[in-house]
Formats: sequence, structure tokens, C-alpha cells
Amino acid sequence: MALLAFQMMFVFCMCYAVVSDFRELLIPNWIVVTLVAAFPPFAVCYLEPMTAFWHVLIALAVLALTVAFFAVNWIGGGDVKLMTGVALWAGPQHFVNFLLAMSVLGSLLAIVLIALRTYGVLATPWLPNNSLVRRLEALAKEGQCPYGVAIGAAALAAVPLTFQQ
Repeated sequence: MALLAFQMMFVFCMCYAVVSDFRELLIPNWIVVTLVAAFPPFAVCYLEPMTAFWHVLIALAVLALTVAFFAVNWIGGGDVKLMTGVALWAGPQHFVNFLLAMSVLGSLLAIVLIALRTYGVLATPWLPNNSLVRRLEALAKEGQCPYGVAIGAAALAAVPLTFQQ
């Protein structure tokens, strides 16, 4: 039953992060605080100590690298927080799958935003003119990419495997 609670918490946090970043270009701090605070009880209950150590080590490495990316203005602070929180949960078993999924999804998102910025919605009749597309077009015009969408979606694809061990 506790495992289900951890799963639900993780899925809720990722879904909230995706929606929040898409709508407001903001990933609330409470999401990452929740992820980090929930990990130690999860690790005590379900992971071997050495495995938990590797989860933490990978998260610290991601934090160091993404802070460097943030310092040169390549990514936003919310992306740093969210990637670190996801890396903590992904651990050594699923981190590469997470990175690959995040890269593919982020690339697709960037391509859509570039296409919308270049051609706009009116030039692409295959896209419906609804609030989702209007938001994408607004992001494209602003030159913004809500990469938390790719991070959260990739986390939902890769990290639940952690709960199956």
C-alpha cells in the first residue's frame, strides 16, 4: 500500500510540474521538496543501501551539471530542480532511459515551437486553433520553451520502472 502512495505522489508531482511549466513557465518549489522529502522513506523501505547511495550520487551529479547550465543561461532554475528530483528517483537503473526520453521529447517540443514561430498557426491548417495551440504559439513568439514538459513526460515514462523492483 505504501508503494502505491509513493507512485501516486510521483505521478501527481510530475503532472503538476508539466502543467505548471506549460501554463506559467514555473515549476513550484514544493514539487521538488516533495520529491526529495519522499525519497528517504522510499529508499529505506524498498532499496538496498548501496542502491540508494547511487540514486543520491546521480542526483548530485545532475545538480552540479545543471547548475552550471543555469549559470550560463542555457536552462531555467525550475528545470535544474526538476531534473535533479527526477534523477534522485530514477537512479542508476533508469537514468539513461530518462535522459533519452527527455532528449527526444524536448527535441520534438523545440521543433514544434520553431515551426510555430516560423510559420504560425494560420499557415498550418492541420493544427486546430484551440487554447493549447494558442499557448504554444505564444511561447514560440516569446522564444520560450517549457522544457519542464519534456522532463516531466520523460520522468513519467522512465521512472515508474523504479517502483517495479
